Amino acid sequence: MGAQEQEGDGAPSAGKKPQKTSKEVYFSVLPDKYEPLIEEEERDESEEERQRRKEEKKRKRRKRCKKYRKNVGKALRYSWRCLLAGLQNMASTYSTPLSAVATVVTVNRTGGS
Repeated sequence: MGAQEQEGDGAPSAGKKPQKTSKEVYFSVLPDKYEPLIEEEERDESEEERQRRKEEKKRKRRKRCKKYRKNVGKALRYSWRCLLAGLQNMASTYSTPLSAVATVVTVNRTGGS
């Protein structure tokens, strides 16, 4: 790296590519009775704990979603029934003669007061 700086006078020119260098790598031989560090065992336990917590979260989420689906289904069914009842009531009102509508309206007013 120092040789590259001296060649380019502080800034490499556009036409020259930086010189490739190799890195020194050191190898060591492990003994026959190599035992892994305790930290790796703790990591395995923590991974199991993390997996357990993740599954518990999924279970809670499924339970919550199931409850929401159930409540939304009930609300939709009730709304649908109300809509159908309103449409049937409106259809019956339009299909009856005008004289009958006037009597029904008066009966409802006196009955509600």
